[in-house]
Amino acid sequence: MSWRLPRSLQGRLLLLVLAVVSGVWLVTAATAWLDVRHELDELLDGHLAQAAALLVVQQTQEVDDDSRSLDAPTLHRYAPKVAFQVFHQDRLMLRSANAPTEPMVVSRHLETGFETVQIGGVAWRVFAAQGAAHDVQVYVGEEISSRGSILWAVLRSALWPAALALPLLALAV
Repeated sequence: MSWRLPRSLQGRLLLLVLAVVSGVWLVTAATAWLDVRHELDELLDGHLAQAAALLVVQQTQEVDDDSRSLDAPTLHRYAPKVAFQVFHQDRLMLRSANAPTEPMVVSRHLETGFETVQIGGVAWRVFAAQGAAHDVQVYVGEEISSRGSILWAVLRSALWPAALALPLLALAV
């Protein structure tokens, strides 16, 4: 079976309108994808930074030179996707149960900011923060795969109605 353009003007116009509507729909979907991904990254980066800031403040006020390293309990079902570490004078003082004992960043000179690293073969987005006296260093990380899961969930809920509307729009045209 070979495809060829309809001979009638009405048929060709119908194909042109369907092609334009489909093209606009695809551009809209791609734009939504990029915008949602950017906003989601900004939101989650903000959460990491906030968590690190809270830990810096807490540790700056509570650090005792004689204290020993502690593992924080897992309090939420998604906790394995998030990890943190608190170092005082380059000594690990507190960490989540799934955090390694070595700093979660590649760049040991990273005092504050974001870095994407591989930990145990898994990609992590890590935020580093430092205490005011520069003796406390905090790392808070999140598995990048969890960001992808959230992105797909948001896009499914946003684009599902549009995907249903496209054939209806085609029938209406």
